[in-house]
Amino acid sequence: MLFLDHPPPFLFFSGKGGVGKTSLSCATAIHLTRQGKKILLVSTDPASNVGQVFSQTIGNTITAIATVSGLAALEIDPQL
Repeated sequence: MLFLDHPPPFLFFSGKGGVGKTSLSCATAIHLTRQGKKILLVSTDPASNVGQVFSQTIGNTITAIATVSGLAALEIDPQL
């Protein structure tokens, strides 16, 4: 992952359904926390699966990911 050697302050993962946005964004977030960075992973997908990836409820509030130190997530419902 050479693009993560010097990442910009914000990374966006976009694309049509089923292309791996959730998988890549979660893997990237874990990778960056292992480098000592504090990461906030935000999803605006109404059918977000980020909580399922980390086996915990996230929802519309910033939530620390219990299994990954330095990682928090937020699932924003764009319809609210």
